[in-house]
Amino acid sequence: MIKRRYTIVFGLLRPLFRIYLRIVYAFRGFPAPKLAKGEAALILSNHNGAFDPFFLATSFKRPIFFVASDHIFRLGWVSKLIRFLVNPIPIVKSQLDLRSLRQIRETIRDGGLVGLFPEGNRSFNGLTTRIPPSTGKLVKQLNCSLILYRLDGGYLTTPRWSRYKRKGFFQGKVTTYLKADELASMSPTDVYEVILKDLHVDAFAHQREKCVPYRGKKLAESLELTLFICPQCSGLATLHSHGDLFSCQTCGLSVRYTVYGFFEPVDDWSKQQQEAGLFLDSVLSWDQWQRKKLPECLFEKKALDGTGEKPLYQDANQLLVLTERAAHSNVVGAGDLMLFADRLAFREDQKSDHDPAQKTVWHTFPLATLTRMIVHGPQTLQFTTRDDVVWEVRSKNKRSAYKYMLTFDLIQQHLKGDNHGFYSI
Repeated sequence: MIKRRYTIVFGLLRPLFRIYLRIVYAFRGFPAPKLAKGEAALILSNHNGAFDPFFLATSFKRPIFFVASDHIFRLGWVSKLIRFLVNPIPIVKSQLDLRSLRQIRETIRDGGLVGLFPEGNRSFNGLTTRIPPSTGKLVKQLNCSLILYRLDGGYLTTPRWSRYKRKGFFQGKVTTYLKADELASMSPTDVYEVILKDLHVDAFAHQREKCVPYRGKKLAESLELTLFICPQCSGLATLHSHGDLFSCQTCGLSVRYTVYGFFEPVDDWSKQQQEAGLFLDSVLSWDQWQRKKLPECLFEKKALDGTGEKPLYQDANQLLVLTERAAHSNVVGAGDLMLFADRLAFREDQKSDHDPAQKTVWHTFPLATLTRMIVHGPQTLQFTTRDDVVWEVRSKNKRSAYKYMLTFDLIQQHLKGDNHGFYSI
């Protein structure tokens, strides 16, 4: 049974959030269709930013129980407050498990609204990411109404890689409302195709048409969290951001990120690329290019040392964290994160007052024993071992967790003899 306090809390906070999100993010949420009393529904939306549940909720008049990554349940008293106020449903590794599914079914059975972002992760480049085909089956199994809600302008307002928000065009609205009896005549594949169509967003195609300025500060800052291959020299992790400029520290390539969300060339080589129609003018076009380029860098140009002696990537000032499902996190050590051809390694240099000599402790994770690697938030790297233990690497410095995830995916496919492609990301 859904507790009355959730309805009270939602009713009190909703108007305040509507005003706050309108002022701070220029967000406009259109009212959702009126639902019958006690009508259960699954609400699906595309995913751009950490505050997407709040944006979505402003369009509805009933409390929504969101399926949320388990990292928000490992924040001590803050997590307890979140549970008390809105009771989200935890998932681990951005995947639904049996416990999560049971809680979803119980909420639907009690006539509640469940909110789910089926991509399982926020967009890195402004394009809606992969939605699992099993989403259509889930909708059919729940036997309730389906509501599809689309956020437009969210990526350019709060880019995943940026610490700073921008203000421009940003809205959310229901695009599809199908009742349970309408869904009954549809196959899981039919439902899935509707979901793909109505939740698809290309932030940059939309912006080319609208051409709305998104004003903010330090517009290019932290772009290297997503873009990590230089188009001119093919350098890996050689890019650096400052203010509205994004440059390569090796070859001197330099572009400016404008208020319209597109790049403009600064250095001569980039200007020549623009004249030739080859300039990568958006985060999306650059990311799509680097995804195609990465296999060449790793396997053809031998950036990946096959002997396993030289790391491809190395980042300092990292924290290695052991997590427990929706409970707590334990910091194991601080040190350097390294990716080799056959392993992910964490080097921890330890000192103590009793023994001034520095000791090096290695935590090694063979890639063959890892089942999944994803990114939480802007730059927390999360990976899972075969025995279902979940680890995180958090960074005190700006560094790309995305480069580790894409490279891991390619190495795994290479070991299996598959063609290179990012099917799961």
